[in-house]
Amino acid sequence: MKMSRLILAAALVPLAAAPVALAHVSVLPTTAVKQEPTEFTVRVPAEEGLTTTQVRVGFPPEITVYAVADAPGWTTKIIKRPDGRLGGVIWSSGVIPPNQYADFTVLGTPFGDGTAVWPAWQTTSSGKVKRWTGPPEAPGAAATETGVNRPGPASGVTIVASAAEAAPASDSGGGSQWPAVIAIAISLVALAGVGLVWSSRPRDLPPDGPEDRT
Repeated sequence: MKMSRLILAAALVPLAAAPVALAHVSVLPTTAVKQEPTEFTVRVPAEEGLTTTQVRVGFPPEITVYAVADAPGWTTKIIKRPDGRLGGVIWSSGVIPPNQYADFTVLGTPFGDGTAVWPAWQTTSSGKVKRWTGPPEAPGAAATETGVNRPGPASGVTIVASAAEAAPASDSGGGSQWPAVIAIAISLVALAGVGLVWSSRPRDLPPDGPEDRT
């Protein structure tokens, strides 16, 4: 019993130490290659236990967005700049219930340099609009939650010159430290099983046949 408790405690340490990201509108991947067509996912979690009813996203000037995917259950309104380029999009007439999220997809090609900022405005069922228009989060850091009435961090996409630069920092939304945590937990359980078998073995093995009794 003591060994089982020790194994459980060891397996839970990585989970407790895992950082908890605050829910906000984000654009993935967080790194894109210059002059390479890219599919960008706008991920929208419901805000503060409220239902989201509308999402508006502005396209950064460093990235030329040329297509917006259909979003089932939502009405899509594309906003154009004076020069005819796509400047943003509004998804409305849909719902994102509390504790759920929705993904919206656009296609674009980065042509600028540095960090492309995607401002967003998230309307909730209360009628309030959460503005995601503040400075983007620093890499590896989580911004402090600001509440519905104050702007939160906008999502930033770093534009790099080559795929080699993008590989270490790219984020498609599925990457996390969970595979490592699971591997550690499996290893610990396996070690516990070996220890249990070893501790329960007989001290003296019984003879296998008559010749062993002599």
